[in-house]
Amino acid sequence: MVEAAEDPATDAGSLLSPEQLLAAIGGRLAEPLPLVAWARELGDLHAALISTALNPRRRTPDVTESALHADIAQVIDKINSWAAFYVRHSRCARRHTHTFGEVISHVAKTYAEAWWTVLHTDCEELRHSAWVHLGEVRDGYAQLIGDIRAGRVQLPLGWRGIRHTRQNDGALPDGADQGKQ
Repeated sequence: MVEAAEDPATDAGSLLSPEQLLAAIGGRLAEPLPLVAWARELGDLHAALISTALNPRRRTPDVTESALHADIAQVIDKINSWAAFYVRHSRCARRHTHTFGEVISHVAKTYAEAWWTVLHTDCEELRHSAWVHLGEVRDGYAQLIGDIRAGRVQLPLGWRGIRHTRQNDGALPDGADQGKQ
């Protein structure tokens, strides 16, 4: 395992603040950093996943839930590879349950769902709940970044697990739900 530099400034320069992450996911941050591009890509993929799940008849044959999940997994893997070199790893810290890529993907998913809810529902209580949940996720990310920088938490490096890929989408029997992982 590669140990990142012990200087907290290393993490300060490589990890996005909560505000930067939300701006990157929403396409409002145009810095030439790979993490910014991957956050935006995850935001777009999760938004497409919502649209595909809710409007299955309007999707094109190559845009399936399974294909979108495979694309999300690829971006998560890229973030995890990046994090292995740029995110501080403290051997004595408590272990976190999710990789950095999974955390970024969760924030992007919550962001996409909150915006979809705000734009497509008339229920004020539901819109409020969506914003509150996004705020909670943002705060959780902020605490996680603080814990990483302080050496209080160590993220797992990641494992792809068992999941669909674009190559095996066609291998499912006719009528099988390709949206399930």
